[in-house]
Amino acid sequence: MRNSVYSIILAFALTGCFKEDEPVPPYVSPEGVTTVVAEIGPDYGTQLFYDLETNTFFPPVHRNSWDLAFSCEANNPEVRINGAKLMRVYDLGAVGFEAAQLPTGSLEWEVDAPSGSSDSLAFGSWGNPQDNKVLSNNHVYVVDLGLSVTGQPLGRKKVQFISFENQVFTLRFGDLQDPNGYQFQVAQDPNYSFRYLSLQGQGELVQVAPPKEDWDLMFSQYTSLVLNNETGIKEQYSVNGALLNPYLVQGDVLFDLDFENIDYTALNQVSWTAQWDIIGYDWKVYDFDISGYYIATDRTYVVQSVEGNYFAFRFTSFVNQLGQRGYPTLELRRL
Repeated sequence: MRNSVYSIILAFALTGCFKEDEPVPPYVSPEGVTTVVAEIGPDYGTQLFYDLETNTFFPPVHRNSWDLAFSCEANNPEVRINGAKLMRVYDLGAVGFEAAQLPTGSLEWEVDAPSGSSDSLAFGSWGNPQDNKVLSNNHVYVVDLGLSVTGQPLGRKKVQFISFENQVFTLRFGDLQDPNGYQFQVAQDPNYSFRYLSLQGQGELVQVAPPKEDWDLMFSQYTSLVLNNETGIKEQYSVNGALLNPYLVQGDVLFDLDFENIDYTALNQVSWTAQWDIIGYDWKVYDFDISGYYIATDRTYVVQSVEGNYFAFRFTSFVNQLGQRGYPTLELRRL
């Protein structure tokens, strides 16, 4: 994405640009329905992991605490970036790490697709698989660490993946002006979908998501391609919504069904998908005329949990009783 577009994104990412919504009275859910509030917070700084079966949230994780996510699926060398910070990647090619620098001029940056598709990763295929290991293509990547919750740039690093062998990733990273950098190893853990690395200092593994069998949904800010109505071009934009656990969880959206009456038979209309952002962010719409959000009431979401049970839910608000943004509220029932 070109720098001019990135500047526009930065401006819109600052949530303080809009006045707060008006306070709203408390909402009472129908009988047999559970109300759930994901307290991301008005600065959108929290990532929350939620278990449908027990109706519980795990301790919140600050979105700035990690940078890279390494797959824990056996023999899978995928590495992902933290879309919550609007991170992006530029591939310098097979250049020397010591002297690698970001070129001047307009650049095309890459991001991970929010769908979770392995074909749309910012790092792409960083090496060549060979006998259950991956040999690096020796490319050096400039990693833009994105924006803080106040919209401030978090800096850039250069990263080079050295190998993936015996379920261990080996990489090298450092500041752009650092000729040497640091070498770091990340071992896969089959209890998790990913292991998470912070590129600060000499690197640190960070606990982010719970064990893969313990949660179903993540509420977070993330990067998506959003249509610019003026240009007709999809642009990288920071949005707020819900993503599926990539392990066993499936979902779909059903339109124009009465949530109060939806039951197990409605599953006959479901086209199950493991697409991470099938729930996504467009259950709410920002209205510039009122400087606030309204909820799209024509859709119900259905999710099959890690345990294989079925749940239906709808969103009822994005603000708390004080009118502060960052509090997705939904009504939930088990089918």
